[in-house]
Amino acid sequence: MKPLEILVPRWTDSQNRNPQNLNASAMLARFRRPEARWTAFYYHTPVEDVGQSEQVRLVKLWQTRAWKADVVRQYQKTVDAIFYPGVGREDELGWGFRKLSGRRVPLIATMESLVGDDRREALFAEIAGHPVHCARVPDRTLRWLDSLYKDAELIIAISPLLAKLGSGLYGQKFRVQMLGVDSVFSPSSRQPKTRPRVINVASFQERKRPQLFFDLAMRFPQADFTWYGDGGRLGELRELAQARGLKNLSFPGGAQHHELPKIMRDADIFVLPSNSEGVPKVTQEAAACGLPVVVFGFYEAPSVLHKQNGYVVWTDDEMFGAVELLLSDEAIRAEMGRRGAAMAAEWNWNERAPAWERDILEFLLKN
Repeated sequence: MKPLEILVPRWTDSQNRNPQNLNASAMLARFRRPEARWTAFYYHTPVEDVGQSEQVRLVKLWQTRAWKADVVRQYQKTVDAIFYPGVGREDELGWGFRKLSGRRVPLIATMESLVGDDRREALFAEIAGHPVHCARVPDRTLRWLDSLYKDAELIIAISPLLAKLGSGLYGQKFRVQMLGVDSVFSPSSRQPKTRPRVINVASFQERKRPQLFFDLAMRFPQADFTWYGDGGRLGELRELAQARGLKNLSFPGGAQHHELPKIMRDADIFVLPSNSEGVPKVTQEAAACGLPVVVFGFYEAPSVLHKQNGYVVWTDDEMFGAVELLLSDEAIRAEMGRRGAAMAAEWNWNERAPAWERDILEFLLKN
């Protein structure tokens, strides 16, 4: 039987830090079944494991400003299915031209977060039975995502809540698969510190709520708070911390993905102030490194079980209380860290990638 040809319009460059591209690379490096061959992109140097895979064909995109046109062109190639399309204008045009040409093929999308406006938040909250927060995106992006999910024949959501809410809008075509974690994220014995370190890893967007991290640093001067990330507000936040005299708060900038395991193993607590997420990958990675994790409950992240490997909170005051408990009790931190690391054994990409591959190929071979 001739293998299915599946286009994965994602970048596999080793220096690429986009979370979705990292996920795609992790999967492609582990897809092994002979029923399919996968095509993905690179721009400079691909991840070694992906480049060496016999199941993956890599296409080098044009090294000019016309790379977006090249992506659109790749969408038109003869394939049997498309998996993991992005949200860029090039993806919208690539799929749109293919539809117009009458050469539609099965489209398999992922749902990894909630986007929308106040009206959509209200609808999601009614379905979920509790408040839900949507990330705000440009109207064009929201229209493209709606079109993408309506056209998709299969949508893989990374949490049960996302599948439940997505089904309310786009119909019963969802499966659930959690994302994986690289094996380099693992715990280590932690030596007691006189000053515990609380960290977050995220870009500086309003929905990530960096102000709450400021409030935590002000409230708990006995601990050090570090936010790793980049974005337009990095300089502003550094200046604000200095102006407020917060010597226990730092913003060192973005970290490469390979640097995160050591950063997390050197920390004591992971706190995510954002109230609008899907399943934050960093919460899985932090748990795998043995950190207790504090998150908000609005997005029902399965990576954190309340009072097991961290705390699920619903208000800022609850977050302050959870951080205070963890800072005051090293034994609780250690026990929650052990539980999180045990949970993370099920999230290893060596386990998760074959499950994604199975769902995709079972769907395509049956249809």
